[in-house]
Amino acid sequence: MSKRFDPRTYDPAFRPNYEQWALAGWGLAAIAAAFFQRYSALPKHPFYWMLGLCGVMALRWLPGMLRIRRLRRSLRGRPITTVTLAQLQKEQSRCADTLWLGYGFIWKRRHAQRVFELLKSEVISTDKRFSRSDARAAIGQRWIHGVEHREFRQYQPLTHAEGHTLILGTTGAGKTRLFDFLIAQAIARDEAVIILDPKGDHALKDNAERVCHALGQPERFVYFHLAFPQHSVRLDPLRHFSQVTEIASRLAALIPSETGYDPFKSFGWQALNNIAQGLALIEKRPNLVQLRRFLEGGSEGLVAQAIQAYCTRVCPNWQAKAQPQLHRLQGKSSTREQALALMDVYTKHIQPDHPNPNLEGLLSMFRHDSTHFSKMVASLLPIMNMLTSGDLSALLSPNPNDATDRRPITDTAKILHNRQVAYIGLNILSDPIVGSAMGSLLLSDLAAVAGDRYNYGVDNQPVNLFIDEAAEVINEPFIQLLNKGRGAGLRLWLAIQTLSDFAARLGDTSKAFQVLGNVNNLIAMRVLDRDTQEYVTRNLLKTRLNTITCSQSQTVQGETPLLASANQGERLVEEEADLFPAPLLGLLPNFEYLAKLAGGTVVKGRVPVLTLPRAQTAKGSAR
Repeated sequence: MSKRFDPRTYDPAFRPNYEQWALAGWGLAAIAAAFFQRYSALPKHPFYWMLGLCGVMALRWLPGMLRIRRLRRSLRGRPITTVTLAQLQKEQSRCADTLWLGYGFIWKRRHAQRVFELLKSEVISTDKRFSRSDARAAIGQRWIHGVEHREFRQYQPLTHAEGHTLILGTTGAGKTRLFDFLIAQAIARDEAVIILDPKGDHALKDNAERVCHALGQPERFVYFHLAFPQHSVRLDPLRHFSQVTEIASRLAALIPSETGYDPFKSFGWQALNNIAQGLALIEKRPNLVQLRRFLEGGSEGLVAQAIQAYCTRVCPNWQAKAQPQLHRLQGKSSTREQALALMDVYTKHIQPDHPNPNLEGLLSMFRHDSTHFSKMVASLLPIMNMLTSGDLSALLSPNPNDATDRRPITDTAKILHNRQVAYIGLNILSDPIVGSAMGSLLLSDLAAVAGDRYNYGVDNQPVNLFIDEAAEVINEPFIQLLNKGRGAGLRLWLAIQTLSDFAARLGDTSKAFQVLGNVNNLIAMRVLDRDTQEYVTRNLLKTRLNTITCSQSQTVQGETPLLASANQGERLVEEEADLFPAPLLGLLPNFEYLAKLAGGTVVKGRVPVLTLPRAQTAKGSAR
């Protein structure tokens, strides 16, 4: 039985176990009473009473003795726990509509008090009984979790997870294994899952695929990796948009800029928008290859098609009105001359009654000086080249009419609708520029899909988006997903190492805090960065710890010893302190975490490692 914590008393949890000595004394007294009762000629009844008294007193001291022993034993820590997929499904069936976060306990004032006492007494470093035999090989201090000898399964309502979750942890702390644990639960709930992995962790991909196989649903797994295009599905990052201007905004956002207003970036946006609007006029969906072709090779072909398509739409008999100009077209062999002649047709016969700003923007770009145009889009062309060069051309701009390419074609809307599990590897370690750009484009596309779900209620099924090293792909659409993703049924799980990663990527600390302000759940694993540690603990409530202050004094009046006086005293005082000391975050062992969940609950927990049977992976998966 555990002693209830009383803040008005001071009982150090890791003091010497006086209760066991008292218990031993009453036990010896009971043995002596039994001995004399058996072998002496004295009356028996007093010894019976003595045995009863010893038993009562032993029971009185037994709970305190066990409490101290359990606490001391728990300081040795707990071994890493594994869990199978069957056990995971069993837990989900027991607690529906909840998310299992592993094992742990709610961190309260008494745990902060125990940590304070341990650090003050240095008992951890001096008593070898509190160290496990493998303590040298293990990373971190296991006694932090051991300040509570009891732990329970920790659950969170799924409705709280819709407020998004930020996972902090240094390299090797266990973020990826936590992702495995959470991803497996989402797959088992039959929900759509998108895994955005900048590094390309093979274990993360393999575990997600094995879960699909173990559940008998291998067709749900979708694989996309920039480093293995031959084994990937084809994915168009410009597939979904509500307004044609979104196409230009997504690509122009990839142009590096050091100032608030960049004329090259603005001109690049305008050029992309003109081309995209022209493609929309001829009812062709813009893709990366088409945009690059008209940027580099000139837009005269698009101009000619756009004018003819628009004229036919607004004035079916335009050819009869423009017969003189069309007659001159028969002798024009170059595409540019044909475009100029059709421009004359539009200006004289169509524009006065049916002007079109989008078409006129394309015509203005066509008339622009080619030399100046090339200089102004010089910062945009390298981005278009790297997204359409080599294997990426067919990978990111799929042609459904190409019968020689048998790789499946998919998009984010199809993945969400079919509740698939999409692993997307960005290969940032080998090619950081392309990988980061691709990640930003996919997030923009997902933001457009989320907008359709939010505005039109296309699909209300939950979607889980897991982003490892989230700072590598963060952009404005990503922030919009955090702001409005909850209404579209999106749950975002972001993993980073330090908070400064966001600030460095966005170039603005205020925007980094804008990201953090849209995250309701925080899970901190081992964190070494001091600023990040303080951010985590600063968001926790303060507590008050009991301390003992000792005082002593003596006074002597004159030279008479009889008039000397002295006093010594102890005083119990409360001092304000952090609920969880920030430096302890840098001492957490692998797979252990401190979580602040929506609503303010603080949990100290451990993540079980998911073990999965090796299954035959899908044909063509990269190893």
